[in-house]
Parts: sequence; structure tokens; C-alpha cells
Amino acid sequence: MSSGLGGKVAIVTGAGSGIGLECAVALAREGACVACADLDGVAAERAAARLDGDSIGIQVDVTRDDDCARLVEETTSRLGGLDVLVTSAGIFHATPFDRITAEEWDRIQAVNLKGTFLTCQAALRVMVPNGRGRIVTIASLGGQTGGLAAGASYAASKAGVVALTKSIARYAGPHGVIVNTVNPGVIATPMTAAWPPEVAERVIAQTPLARMGTADEVAAVVCMLASDAASFVHGAHVDVNGGLLMD
Repeated sequence: MSSGLGGKVAIVTGAGSGIGLECAVALAREGACVACADLDGVAAERAAARLDGDSIGIQVDVTRDDDCARLVEETTSRLGGLDVLVTSAGIFHATPFDRITAEEWDRIQAVNLKGTFLTCQAALRVMVPNGRGRIVTIASLGGQTGGLAAGASYAASKAGVVALTKSIARYAGPHGVIVNTVNPGVIATPMTAAWPPEVAERVIAQTPLARMGTADEVAAVVCMLASDAASFVHGAHVDVNGGLLMD
């Protein structure tokens, strides 16, 4: 079955590394033109240079509504439209609950939750009038469990992404825009590379598949949800966690 992604235009936020980068690679492999967006503009350009086809790198701060609007405007003007949005930009922390500062809380909500809201809102200004589109948000196992290794502010932000995605799906579905979320579990990325070894070993020991996942395994599911194969999957969350949580 064809993915239907050939010739489509996609934005991937957080594309400079980790899951975002692998999502950009997977979409480009299916023939999409990808705007690789990242707070680190050099990393965004480097990601775009890795991809096949006409892909571009764009520096963007997803916590700023003007930056998100500019991201969509630049993508549509340079690549000719917008069909897919993947919101992978995010930051992580494992600060114990009693040590989380108000500043740390606000920063994580701003990037992980507000950033998802702003990028989706900007993308829908194009997708809704066109009557079509795909949005895939990236949440987390932490948002489902309260965090096995993550701090409370990260877990809360990702739980918020799941609820936000459902709200967007209710709004956007009647306009032909399909919206879903992916909950990665413990994935080998630069984010988890900073974990203490004993934390990683403990979580892996609880995982039925007995290993960390890889970013490209998450990207494969994201790519499927962005494709024609998921034409009647809407408002869903798809877990990619090796069986660590089965709900």
C-alpha cells in the first residue's frame, strides 16, 4: 500500500536530533518535502541536508506565536503548501517534585505544551481552509504514568499534550484534518543518554521487550499516522513502549 506521502509537504519541530530527526528522515524517505524546524538553527539546517529531496531547515522557538506563524508561512512559500505537522519539539527533566522551581515548571510547559498548541494552531490556519491535513503530536509514557524517571512538570506537560490533541481532533476532524498522538516509552535518544545508568537499567528491567526503543521505531509509527494507512484513525494515542505500559 502506498503511503500517499510522495510530494507532500511536512513540518517536523524538534528535528535537530532524536525522535524529531528520525521523523524527518522517515517522511523524506516516503517522498515528502520536509521543513526541519528546531530552536538550534544550525541543527535544523544540518538535518535538512541529510534528507532526500527539497527539504529546508528553519530556526524556530515554538514558545513564540510569531515564530510558529513564520514557520508555517516560510514552509508554504518555499515548499508550496503544508500537508503534515509533527510536533516533536520538547525538553525533559527529572527534578524531584519538592525541588521543581516555578521557573522550571513554566519553561517545560511553555515548550512541551504551549509549543504544541501554537504550532498546531498555526498549521491549522492553512490545513482547515484546504480541507485536509495530518497532525501527529508527540506525548510520552510519562504523561500516562506520572513519570517513571521523568519529573512532575514533564509528565504533566505530556499529559496535557494528549488532552490537547483530543481537543484539536474534535475541532479539526470535520475540516478533513486527521489528528493523533504518539506516546513513546523509554527511547534511546540524547535525552535518555543523560539518565543515571541505574535508572535506565531499572526501567529496562520492567519492559517486557527488555530494551530501550529506538528513535526510528517511533518515527515509523509517526510516519504511518501521517500516511493514507491511517485514514480512519483519529483522536487516538498510539503507544510505542515495548509493553512497559499496556492500557
